[in-house]
Amino acid sequence: GDKQVLTVLLQCYYDPNVEPDTAKVAEELVAEYETLHPDVDIQLVPNLPSGQDFETYLAARMAANESPDIMWQQFGTRNVRGSSWWSPLNDAFEKPNPYIEAGQPGSERWADSFQDYVLNQTRAADGNWYQASLDWVETGYYYNKDIFAAAGVDPANWKSWGDFVADMKKIKETQNVDALGTFMKQQGWSNWWWADDIFLTVAWANAAKDLYMEKYNDPNRPWRQLNPEEIAKAVLDGKLTATDPRMDDYLRMNKEFVSLLPADYNGIASLDDLDVPFFSGALASVWTGTWKNKLYTSQIPFNYGVTYLPPFTTSDAAGAQNTAYRVGGPSSCGQYGIAKSATDKGKFDLAVDFLMFLSAPQNFEKLAVSYGGYIPMIKGAKAGEVMKNFTDISALPERLFNDPDNRLNGPTHGDAWSQAMQAYFLGQTDEAATKDKLQQLWMDGAKQLCADQKYDWCPAQ
Repeated sequence: GDKQVLTVLLQCYYDPNVEPDTAKVAEELVAEYETLHPDVDIQLVPNLPSGQDFETYLAARMAANESPDIMWQQFGTRNVRGSSWWSPLNDAFEKPNPYIEAGQPGSERWADSFQDYVLNQTRAADGNWYQASLDWVETGYYYNKDIFAAAGVDPANWKSWGDFVADMKKIKETQNVDALGTFMKQQGWSNWWWADDIFLTVAWANAAKDLYMEKYNDPNRPWRQLNPEEIAKAVLDGKLTATDPRMDDYLRMNKEFVSLLPADYNGIASLDDLDVPFFSGALASVWTGTWKNKLYTSQIPFNYGVTYLPPFTTSDAAGAQNTAYRVGGPSSCGQYGIAKSATDKGKFDLAVDFLMFLSAPQNFEKLAVSYGGYIPMIKGAKAGEVMKNFTDISALPERLFNDPDNRLNGPTHGDAWSQAMQAYFLGQTDEAATKDKLQQLWMDGAKQLCADQKYDWCPAQ
């Protein structure tokens, strides 16, 4: 009889042109699955070529009801699309994963094989999970030890954000190089968002408990990230306001950060564009992610180290809690959901079964170790070499606020936030006008989320 066909797009874990070794591992796993299920034909769809936009690709296929059955997408965007594009996995998460050894986490309930903080962060505003998140990205500052030494700067001496800023300015002035490789865009993601998350977190850290909703609290995790519903409620309750004095600290730290960046930070198109100035010595450090670890460790032509932001103290911001925050997260390669079109064609159970197979620790570990850019988030799967530079950073607490596009009602809010902040950095708006604008964006986003989700606490529209 005819075989059941399942199409699967694994993003970087199946990219035969760029990462042939990892692609081979993916093909071996598929062959193993097909041996167990002779009536199934798993067809791997190669990763999109660099520069081709996933959203454009997906929108066209979703409109025609022909997306790959299992498909990568960034979780924040996926959660905004929700059940119009994707199939909820809540029920599947409650079932046993038959590919996990008996007695191991996930063998009786698939969700138990995932880290709780990953599940917490990837749940959509409507309460559903639309993807299995199998790995995690961490970030850090790769720095040129020779340039730092010539400026008399040692990251081990940083005791506060103030120390960091002073030393980075010293590098810029004495070595005549750009201090920190970060960039900012008016539309879509840029790694300035990581800084924005941290400064907002530092400013509001001492108010976290007031912003949390009781129904999401977990005694085992007294500190956790806010989800969109909590941010919307805090805004509409008047607890999270841009006129709060905490926002003065937020704006000041952001401005100090931007003063350390390349003069053309606003014209840099992508994170990859920072590699050349960093490798050539024109840039003293770059804030980048674990996915660069393999390339950097093999190609950096000088002595380098990996460091990070020091603790933020009350001299840096009134709300500070004497720590920095990691901006790692599930925005990685292993973000897989099942298309609504697959479910419409009766393939949901098969797709779940293959996702369970792929996410079993002994299987996913092979892909993660081969690729060497992300940290597995499956209990029992090891990370290989990728973590050696990032161990201390990954032990920091998570941020209270996620990227602007994940805070309230999606990418629209994220872009508007970036534009408001860029106007402030360029001196087009002063602090008062900027705070008014941010307050308006918070209110608009919160009201829109209420209109979309109709939470029981929402004010009458």
